[in-house]
Amino acid sequence: MGLPEATEERAAEVLAGRWGILATKVTAVRSGRVNQTFLADRGEGGRLVLQLLNPVWEASPALGENWDAVSRALLAQGIVCPALIPDLEGNLLSRGPGWGEVWRVSSFVSGERPEQSPRCARQAARLLGACHSALNSPRPVGLAPLPKGDFTNQRLPRASDFEDFQKLYRLHPSLPLLEKPLARGAKEARLLPGSPAFQRVFLLKDLAIHLDPKRDNFLAEGTRYALIDWDSASYGDPLLDLGELCRSFAAFPSYPRFDAETMRQALAGYRETGLDLGDRHFSLLPAAVRGISVNLARRYLADALLETHFVWDREHYPSLFEQNVARAGFLLDLAEELREREFDLMKVLTG
Repeated sequence: MGLPEATEERAAEVLAGRWGILATKVTAVRSGRVNQTFLADRGEGGRLVLQLLNPVWEASPALGENWDAVSRALLAQGIVCPALIPDLEGNLLSRGPGWGEVWRVSSFVSGERPEQSPRCARQAARLLGACHSALNSPRPVGLAPLPKGDFTNQRLPRASDFEDFQKLYRLHPSLPLLEKPLARGAKEARLLPGSPAFQRVFLLKDLAIHLDPKRDNFLAEGTRYALIDWDSASYGDPLLDLGELCRSFAAFPSYPRFDAETMRQALAGYRETGLDLGDRHFSLLPAAVRGISVNLARRYLADALLETHFVWDREHYPSLFEQNVARAGFLLDLAEELREREFDLMKVLTG
């Protein structure tokens, strides 16, 4: 099933009708997993990014206002960041004529997704740290509350989150197929650290952070890195951002699934430019990556049944259901390995 996909022709019509911009070419970008993205070429006028937002966002004005506030703060510090372009009526988010259609346009930032390597993780973490510093000095940038929804990692996963599937989706015909991954998820959630310091990583909302700095959201061009897709920008613990960066850069399909050196280099890069969280807090990084992995597995399992959030990667999976179950399984494998290696990973950071 999945989300209805907009065509390139439809995207060109929206760009012309709502923004008054005639593109010489509009090309769909298939890498995104949530919103639908198009590149619009304008000849000598350069290139723009046009996105049809996923309905889970509920078209909250905060998605435009927060991105605008972030980009202004970062650009003022010389940090490359895509900026939103208002439509002809001055709206940062523009409603299309179709039911639930909400579009936005941003400036284009060139670059490619960085490779999975310790060197690239360090460069990305240096940029993440610089963004955190720019957004929180001398005080956190003002951000509006995001719409209520389940689209960020800012949640401490609990065993009951997996056990409640039996009640929430009891009539879904595919629920029996999730029995084993749900049991694994409940187990891993139950085994997350119970210390107040770890719990606070998912509960504190003090500082402005990205909340989705996975490898897909970094663009590298030589030594220049950029961080894009500021949809989820909100207040939280910076360790959530650093943990998601490490999960994305250091996780691999085969065992050992998590590369300790990549994590070590990422932390070193962040320390060069980022906020001083203190050695004790930084030592929670392996556990934070584990918590993020369990929570993301929960989100994939929910979407296996709802099929409303993540876009179907048709090239690699026969169905959206199988895509989400497979990705949840990998994340639970990763969480289990991180739990077994947690003490050694902490020594890598503190040794």
